[in-house]
Amino acid sequence: MEKKHTSLSLLLSLIVMGNTAFADTTSSVRNIIKKHHFTESTLGLYVEEDGKKILDVNAEKLMIPASLTKIVTGGAILTKIPLNKKFVTELWSKAPIENENLKGSLCFKGGGDPSFVSEKMWYLVNEFTRTGIKNIEGDLVIDGSRFDNEIFDSGRESTRVDRAFDAPISAVSFNWNSVNIYIRPGVAGGPAKVFLDPVNDYLELVNQTKTVEKSGVKSIEATRVKNGDKDRVVVSGSLSANGNEVVIYKSISNPVLWTGSHLKQFLSERGVTVKGKVVAGECEAESKVLATNNSKNLNEIASDMLKFSNNFVAEMLVKNLAADDMVTNPKGKNASMKDGIEGIRSYLDKLGFARKDYVLENVSGLTRGNRFTPKQLATVLVNIKNDFLIFPEFLSGLPIAGVDGTMKNRLKGDANIMVRAKTGYLDGVVGLAGYVGRKNKSPLIFTFIFNGGYEQGMAARPLFDDIINELERL
Repeated sequence: MEKKHTSLSLLLSLIVMGNTAFADTTSSVRNIIKKHHFTESTLGLYVEEDGKKILDVNAEKLMIPASLTKIVTGGAILTKIPLNKKFVTELWSKAPIENENLKGSLCFKGGGDPSFVSEKMWYLVNEFTRTGIKNIEGDLVIDGSRFDNEIFDSGRESTRVDRAFDAPISAVSFNWNSVNIYIRPGVAGGPAKVFLDPVNDYLELVNQTKTVEKSGVKSIEATRVKNGDKDRVVVSGSLSANGNEVVIYKSISNPVLWTGSHLKQFLSERGVTVKGKVVAGECEAESKVLATNNSKNLNEIASDMLKFSNNFVAEMLVKNLAADDMVTNPKGKNASMKDGIEGIRSYLDKLGFARKDYVLENVSGLTRGNRFTPKQLATVLVNIKNDFLIFPEFLSGLPIAGVDGTMKNRLKGDANIMVRAKTGYLDGVVGLAGYVGRKNKSPLIFTFIFNGGYEQGMAARPLFDDIINELERL
C-alpha cells in the first residue's frame, strides 16, 4: 500500500509541475504578445514536450498556414517515396545513325526531376556527344507526358505573377523554370549592363535601364511578359555608376519550349546541329536510349524544398508521387496534382486526421485556401520525429536559425538557441514551426501562426522570435 501511495504521489506531483509549467509559460507568452501589441485572436500558438502541452493559444483554430503546408507535404513525400528514389532524364531516338547523322528526331524524355539544372543538362549533352552524332536531321521532341498538361495548379492563388516562386510545373523543367537577371552599372549616362542566365533565343531582352553618376540610386525593375510562344524580359530603372550588382529572379511561361531551346543551345555548343524545330510530343515506342542523367536522391531534393521553401520543388515532388502510384496511375503517365493531393490526404488519414477537419488545396502553401490548426501541424511534426527512417532527413532539411535557408538572418548571436524550423509567409500570414533543441532535454515541438493585416504581419516575425527565446529558457 505504501508503494502504491508513493507512486500516486509522484504522479500527482508531475501533474502539478506540468500544469505549473503550462501556466507560467502561457503567462510569459501573453506578456510578450502584449508587448508586441498583438491581439490573441490573430494568433495560433502551440508548444509541446513529449506529449505534454506547454503552450496553447487558439491551438485548435483553423488558420491559413502559407508555406507551413510544406511540413505536411514533406512528411508525406519522405514517407511515401523511397529516400533513394532518383528521377531520370533521357535522350531517346528511333532513327538510324549514318555517318555522324541522326536520320530523324531526338526526343528529350522528361522524368519530373525538380533539380534538373545547367550542370545536369551539360552532363546529359556530353554523354550524348559520345555517340558520335554531329547532325540531327529531325526535330527536338520534348516529352513531358509523365505529368498532365496543368502547369499552374488550380489550387494556387488564381492571379499569375512573373516572380520565380510562381514558376510553372512540368515533367520537363530546367533551372527551376526561372531565369536569373543580373544588372551591373555601365558608363554614366548610358544603359546598365544586363545579363540573363541561362540565356538563349527563348528569351528576348529589352534593356531600358540607365546608369547615373549620383550615388545611392538603385531603382531597377524587371518584368517578364509573353512574346508569342516565348518570353520577353524588360528591365528598366536607374543604377548608380558606383553601385553593386542587382539580381532579380523571374519565372518563365512555357517549360517545354524553355527546356527544348536550352537543349538545342547546349547541343550547338558541343558541335551538334539540329535541322528541325523544338516541338512538344511523345517519344516514339521502341526508341533507343542515347543519354541518361539521374537526379539527386529524393531526400536531398526534399531538403531543397524545405530549406528554401521552394514551391516549384514541392509541386514537382507531389506530381511525381502521383506518377509513381501504381494504383491510381499504373502507366506512370499524365500524373495530376489532384491524385498527388490524394496521396497526401491518405498520409494524413494514417496519422488520424479526419478530412473534414482541414483543407488542403495547394501542396506548397501558395494559396489562402489551405486551412490547418497549429496543433494539427504539431501532430505532423511529432509523427515525423517518431519515425526514425525519415526524421533525420526531415530535420536536416529544415532551415537552421541564424545559419541557413529562410532562417539565416533570424535568432542570430545566441549559441544556446538550437532551432530548426519551417517558415511561412503570404501577405497578412506569417508562420513558424519546427523544433527547439535544448541541452540534455527533449526538443520542444512548436507551431506559431499569424493571420491578420499585412502591416502587422511584418511584425509577427520578431514576435515569434521573442517567444522562441522564452521557450529556450524552459
